[in-house]
Amino acid sequence: MTDLIACYWTLGGQYQFGDHDESPFDFRDRVEAAARAGYTGFGLKHADLMLTLDRYGLAGIRSILADNGIRHLELEALFDWFMTGEVRERSDRMRADLLHAAGELQAHHVKVAGDFSETDWPIAQMNEAFQQLAAQARDAGTVVSLEPIPFSNIRNLEIAKAVIGEAAGNGGGLMLDIWHVTRGAATFAEIAALPKYWIAGAELDDGTLETVGHPIEDTLFRRRLCGEGEFDIRGFIAAVKATGYDGPFGVELISSEQRERSLEDAAQLSFTTTIGQFQPHS
Repeated sequence: MTDLIACYWTLGGQYQFGDHDESPFDFRDRVEAAARAGYTGFGLKHADLMLTLDRYGLAGIRSILADNGIRHLELEALFDWFMTGEVRERSDRMRADLLHAAGELQAHHVKVAGDFSETDWPIAQMNEAFQQLAAQARDAGTVVSLEPIPFSNIRNLEIAKAVIGEAAGNGGGLMLDIWHVTRGAATFAEIAALPKYWIAGAELDDGTLETVGHPIEDTLFRRRLCGEGEFDIRGFIAAVKATGYDGPFGVELISSEQRERSLEDAAQLSFTTTIGQFQPHS
């Protein structure tokens, strides 16, 4: 049986985008709904993580996850980790929060991403910063997963691999989201050719082959349940598994429809439609 992670956005409900994007659903309620649906993994975003720590503490979080059979914890998402000045100082504070929690809660990975300002930062600068970040993740007992996103400065697999470099399998790796892969971040052939140690995680969702409107808006509002769009989900899964990757797959549904669903429906529909992609066609 494949392990699936209910990524933060999938069960976040009517959160607000921005610095304060905590879920209106309580952490315990979300974890219990995820477990009832069949998930064995769960995701927390930084602001929601801090709120949950205030409410339950590390011991409480551990207990809730363990009581519900949650084996894989995902924490997200760190930005600006290769920059300088005040922006970097803010990022470093978030980094400390995420890596401390990752170590204490034995997180499977911490997601990181590039810059969306259309600035091309030097690869050498990003590579050096990623080596430091990966070393810190390794010391915390976790891994940082870098997600190539076509509308970021780390827009494709080639750039992402150059940034990760020697950290691959050594505190760092790739996060491959079918949404971004389908939109140009990588080809299935490129993914299948990767060694297993390069893959830190993979994520599933569905959508249209062509971007609708602005790519960021499309990404945040129009993702679909697996099987309701045009993506080759089974082909993506096969490509990821061809590397030898045998870890959990995240389910990342960021959409207006998903946010409007009840917690129970959001959990059950997202799990059922995704796990069906791993089963033989009837």
